[in-house]
Amino acid sequence: MVSRLCVQQWHLRVVLASVPGQDTYMAIKIINKKEGNEDTIKRKLRILLAARDCPFLCHLYAAHQSLERAYFITEYLSGGSLEDLIRVCGYLDINNIRFYAAEMVCGLQFLHGQNIVHRDLKPENIMLDAEGHIRIIDLGLAQDGVTASSRIDGVTGTFYYMAPEVLLGKEYCTAVDWWSLGIVLCRMATGRFPFYIGHSKQKVFRAITRKEPKFPPGLDTAIEHLITQLLRKNPDKRLGVRRNIRTHPFFSTIGWEELEEKRAEPPWKPYKTVLQNHHLQWPEDTETPHHVTGFNYTSPSWARYMRRSGL
Repeated sequence: MVSRLCVQQWHLRVVLASVPGQDTYMAIKIINKKEGNEDTIKRKLRILLAARDCPFLCHLYAAHQSLERAYFITEYLSGGSLEDLIRVCGYLDINNIRFYAAEMVCGLQFLHGQNIVHRDLKPENIMLDAEGHIRIIDLGLAQDGVTASSRIDGVTGTFYYMAPEVLLGKEYCTAVDWWSLGIVLCRMATGRFPFYIGHSKQKVFRAITRKEPKFPPGLDTAIEHLITQLLRKNPDKRLGVRRNIRTHPFFSTIGWEELEEKRAEPPWKPYKTVLQNHHLQWPEDTETPHHVTGFNYTSPSWARYMRRSGL
């Protein structure tokens, strides 16, 4: 049915798949099922199903399972990540940052409106689609059911992007995503982190939890103020929690309705890449099955596409 290009990641495998004879690609995440991770797999499915109504989040096509594995079939985002752009460019143009930041804001506000906290927002998890629009991906660490009165705990995410309350082992809510956005914006605007980065995790911990962010001279004043407001140590005073981030002066030129409907022109369209298919074998199920009840899912649009394609 599909051609596959497999990429290893630490706790799962990601397979790039194509419909034979057609220029149609999708990504398939393969998670090994085992005793105790049924709730994690089902939570991931719930969150991906909620994300399908937002144009700035990665969309799920289908979810299926074999005896040993769960398969999440999602859209393939060919434009690369923000981390790729930062590494190539060093830092981004202020107008590009404004556009990407505004689309990220829309994605985060949608998640938070569904009582979902991402918990691992970073440039590697912010992709561009073929047209150059933002897509927030990797909801594997996301948690649903999070509200101001129903907080969670647990040191989860990527160390340099974690909010102080996470590192300190306190209970937290969606405010942690606004902190991470502040770190991402600083990376985009300066190519640097706003806190100490080095081999000593103790110094990094102290900088994030106690010290104020540092910026290079000449940074645009509006974005510096925006980042500073996102990096407030007190989560209740953090921009995005205390006030609507859309009203910040940095976004004064953004037409939010046009942006949300994806009628705003992206500042850069990724180059079209030529993919080569490598035919790999699916892993065979050999161990005791762990069936995840209520897991299988196929979106109506994907089902119609597969029928039209005769698959």
